[in-house]
Amino acid sequence: MRNDKIEMMTMRSRLESILSQGIELYLDGKPSSPAGIVERFVREDAVYMPDFVIDDEGALTQVRYDKIMEN
Repeated sequence: MRNDKIEMMTMRSRLESILSQGIELYLDGKPSSPAGIVERFVREDAVYMPDFVIDDEGALTQVRYDKIMEN
């Protein structure tokens, strides 16, 4: 198995774990699934940065992946 495929499977597993904890996932500002996020990463030659959103008590509530635009 190629390293890229292993990395994508690992990422999907991590995102599924996050989602199972009730943490919302977003991709470019829209709700997304682990499969949707990983698929976008595979199809595009772009860099996405995760932003971790916490509530007032410090609990993680969202992970938002947004495409980084080059200037």
